[in-house]
Amino acid sequence: MEFREIEKGIYVILDSTNIPVIETDKGILLIDAGIDKDKGKKIKKILEEAGINPKYLLLSHHHADHIGGAKFLKEYFGLSLISSKEEKVFIENPMLEPIYLSQGAKPINQFLSKWILSSPVTIDYTTSEINFKDLDFLDLSGHSIGMVGVRVGDFVFAGDGFFSEEVLEKYKVPYFHDFEKFRERMKFLKEMNFKYIVPSHGGIYTKEEADKIIELNIEILNKMENNVLDLLKEEKSMEGITEGLKILHQDIIVYTLIESSVKSLLNSLIERELVIYEVKDGKLRYKKSI
Repeated sequence: MEFREIEKGIYVILDSTNIPVIETDKGILLIDAGIDKDKGKKIKKILEEAGINPKYLLLSHHHADHIGGAKFLKEYFGLSLISSKEEKVFIENPMLEPIYLSQGAKPINQFLSKWILSSPVTIDYTTSEINFKDLDFLDLSGHSIGMVGVRVGDFVFAGDGFFSEEVLEKYKVPYFHDFEKFRERMKFLKEMNFKYIVPSHGGIYTKEEADKIIELNIEILNKMENNVLDLLKEEKSMEGITEGLKILHQDIIVYTLIESSVKSLLNSLIERELVIYEVKDGKLRYKKSI
């Protein structure tokens, strides 16, 4: 973990999940909390060594790698926690994430790792209930149901609004809850003016650097959409689609996340009347519209 100053009053703890630290009119605001209590302890140590005593913690969204350390940090510093109203219910009831990823079924124990299931923590304010001078909350829903980003002056924190080249290379398909919103919010970020932008997973990017990476993210989504439409010139089940995309992962969590993203894309294509579906021979099958 590395503590880096971006400009006066704006810092980032660079790690596998980046943690912005922002001076506001109400006190120091942290954004996100790492994956577990151990990460929370490391964040605490870095803040204390820098002489920083935070007052607020914004949780950008409910995924475990962003909220796992929140309970420890809240109790240690006496923080007030903030999230969007959409994310609040999942943060306070973290078992909902493995349940929805299991399509409503009781999740298997092997699925309930720290990457999926966090400790519950209470949200004190939603983003509609608290305001900070010179700081704007950004609606970046798409990757998650109500993800929040932040803009302060020339700095933007993008959460999982886009991913670094390294993440895209590793996983091939980024996770998203709502395909169309995810793509639209990337275009929104690309159109913004800023000096520096930090996603949750990546580095500190200038506007020029970020535009290229965001465009790569959009290209991957567009390619995925076109590949699925090409595959569906012939009728296929979900298994046939994932096989056709040649996305091979052995890990149950990564497999489930990718399957969920493919399902999100299919639902988007159905809503746009580009794909039709039917239950046939005991299987849900999809086909490109004529």
